[in-house]
Formats: sequence, C-alpha cells, structure tokens
Amino acid sequence: MEQVKRKVNGTFKVYPLYSESEAEIKNIPFVHWKEVEVGDYGISDDGFIGECIGRKTYTDKHKRTKTFVKMCYGANWISKNSKIIYIENKEHNSYASIKPRNWAEKELGKTRTKNLITAYVEQLLSNKPVDWDILGNIYRPDQKTPAATVRRLLKQEVVKDMVDKKLKEVLVNKGVTEEFVLDTMLEAIEIAKNKLDAGNLLKAADNLQDLLEMKPSKKVVTDTLEIGSSTKLLDEIEENESKMKLQRKTESPLDAEE
Repeated sequence: MEQVKRKVNGTFKVYPLYSESEAEIKNIPFVHWKEVEVGDYGISDDGFIGECIGRKTYTDKHKRTKTFVKMCYGANWISKNSKIIYIENKEHNSYASIKPRNWAEKELGKTRTKNLITAYVEQLLSNKPVDWDILGNIYRPDQKTPAATVRRLLKQEVVKDMVDKKLKEVLVNKGVTEEFVLDTMLEAIEIAKNKLDAGNLLKAADNLQDLLEMKPSKKVVTDTLEIGSSTKLLDEIEENESKMKLQRKTESPLDAEE
C-alpha cells in the first residue's frame, strides 16, 4: 500500500493508495477516476486506487462544459485522452498539477528554493561535505523526510541549471574567472617544466574548468584565440608529461643503486 500526503484546506492529510487486489480484500468499491464523485475511490491509469477529493464542472463562453477531477494522487480534466499517472506525479512530488513536469519550474520562483540554492552553493564551496538534513530543513521542513525531498528537487534539470548559474556568479564575485583559470593553468605548466610536479595545481585548474564549463566537451568555443590558447596548453602538457616519463626512466637505475 502506498500513501500520499496532501495539504487540503490548510491541513495535511495522508491518503492511502491501494492496488486492485488490496481494494478487493478490503471490500473497497472503485471505478475509473473519470467516473468518480467526491469521496469515491477511483483507479488511476497506472493502477492505483485512491480517494476523489474534488470534482467540478465549468462552462466556457461557448456554453461548453468541462469537468475537472482532483484525486488524492493527481488531477486532470476529463477528456477522451486525458490520464492521471500516479507514479509520474510521485516522481515529481506534484499531485495538483495536470503536467507534473512543470513542478520544478514552478519551484524556481519560490523563496524557499532560492534560499536552498544559496545554501547549497555555499556548502559546495566549503571544505565540508553537503549536509542534506540542513538543506532539507531550509527547503521543506514540513515533509516527512526533508533530506530526500531536497535531493529529489536538486536532480531536476532546471534546478541544476539554476545551481550552475548561482555557482558561477559566486565564483566570478570571488575573482575566479576564465582568465584566472587560464593563468592558473599557465602557472602549473611552468611548475611542470621546472619541478616536474604540477599535480595539485592541475587538479585545482581542472576542477575550476568543470565549474566554469570551460572544457571542450561541455562548451562549444567560438573564440579562435581561446581555441589556440587551449590547444597550445594541451600540447605543452603532453610534452612535459613525456619529459617527466623519460626522466623517471633515466633516473630509475640510480634510484635502485641508492
């Protein structure tokens, strides 16, 4: 048996959902969701049975009538091809929208989501792991498992894009620009030439490239000068790696004698 927690008239209520076999065992009569009245049990198009919490018929300016049904597991207008898919609604944690995929987009404009993204970016840039409990309580402390709720939100593509935008904004404000990344890479190459050890700086530059989406696989670069610079950097890195390997091979007999 599944459960859905909904806010109805300002109060949260938990609605049970049954499979057809469970409903039969409990002697719960049900019809298709398009045929229900308020208080009846209706079955969704993916086989979940739950209570109807609202049904209303509207008349448009052309005097055509159309009926809107609110089930505890979803909602839709009654038409020949309309459907309510509980699993899809559950995935997006949206039971009141006709198109649950719009749920994440709607969340972007809310203060709680903006506060969450600010806190999330701050945690990403700290030297501590992300605390999902803190983020969950910032976003939806009213949920049974706030941490799981916030994880689900942050998996949405539109939210990921907003996080990336905020992250880049914070980095630029701290002086971490594309020019800074290139300067860091050049500095790392110089160290590689002189000391044959640029691991840490190259790793840092690589991480910053990821954050700023400067890698060719993630971003199409149209600036010819930038392409030339990047190619030159890669060539120099490869050349120095070869020199380092050669020097290691040359020094290994001496190391063995010591």
